[in-house]
Amino acid sequence: MAVVLGLVYAVGGTVGFAVSGLDGFAATRGDRLIIFEVNPLQNLIHLALGWWLVNAGAAGEATGRRASMASAAILLALGMTGLLVFPVRPEMNVINANRAVAIGQLISALLALTALASTRDPTRG
Repeated sequence: MAVVLGLVYAVGGTVGFAVSGLDGFAATRGDRLIIFEVNPLQNLIHLALGWWLVNAGAAGEATGRRASMASAAILLALGMTGLLVFPVRPEMNVINANRAVAIGQLISALLALTALASTRDPTRG
């Protein structure tokens, strides 16, 4: 799961840079990639998350599970912030996350948690 989720985020970050370039690095308004608003900071975060997950998944099942759990927590926090905080305080939205981005983050977190719940933990024999 870590590798698959990592690849999705790495591709998303790469395509996001093709749309946004490097202008407005932490702008609260920016370019649109289909339904997702993007800016270079968000793209960089997606690339870093993707790289981390792919490498953790390649390092082994236990490392991939830990990275998936941590990324699910991060994505859950970002998704909730995107739905609850950024609409009220748009000046804080330095990652330019619109509702579609926040929902995508929440779905990613739920998919990671579901995959973790449905697999055996190798550290528990």
